[in-house]
Amino acid sequence: MSPQDSPKPFPVLVTPRLVLRSLCAEDAPALHRVWTEPAVTEYLVLTPFSSLGETEGMMRILTDLWPFGQGVRWVLEEEGRVLGTCGFHNLAPEHRRAEVGYEMASEAWGRGLMSEALSAVLEFGFGTLGFHRVEAFVNRGNRRSEALLGRLGFHHDGCLRDYEFSRGGFVDQECHSLLDREWGEGRGALLPSSLRCGSVV
Repeated sequence: MSPQDSPKPFPVLVTPRLVLRSLCAEDAPALHRVWTEPAVTEYLVLTPFSSLGETEGMMRILTDLWPFGQGVRWVLEEEGRVLGTCGFHNLAPEHRRAEVGYEMASEAWGRGLMSEALSAVLEFGFGTLGFHRVEAFVNRGNRRSEALLGRLGFHHDGCLRDYEFSRGGFVDQECHSLLDREWGEGRGALLPSSLRCGSVV
């Protein structure tokens, strides 16, 4: 799929406290701080970036997801302050399946902001993009991320042993998944209107 074939403009999502928008060049310094913070990168598969240029390269990869039909990545912004990103990648359209990923500056942890953001993102994925299954892969030991997925209704499917090679060694990843019917019957059905897809602008 080429950028010219992209059927829709980038979807901006608005929640009670956050704006989820596309990445722009001005976000590079803030995202570089997030993507080089040890507490944030501890369980990421990628080696922490050492230069702003590496951050800008990753931003280009994430920005290309939407126009090329390969996914979508949002910047999380609270009152003009960039906190991190989240979104879908590894799309399998024939199976109506996608993987969700996310990260947030540690200073914003503990306030329910990522849960708020992912609630809107999942509603968009199931409701607008028509996903049947959303997966999340979490490095073993990342209890905070697994707890977040549990609150959102994800099921633990099992451990994938030595699933990724990261920083000189193989790491186990825990596979979690959420189906469209589970979202519709569970947390998605209970979402306030401000978090449902009426908040796409």
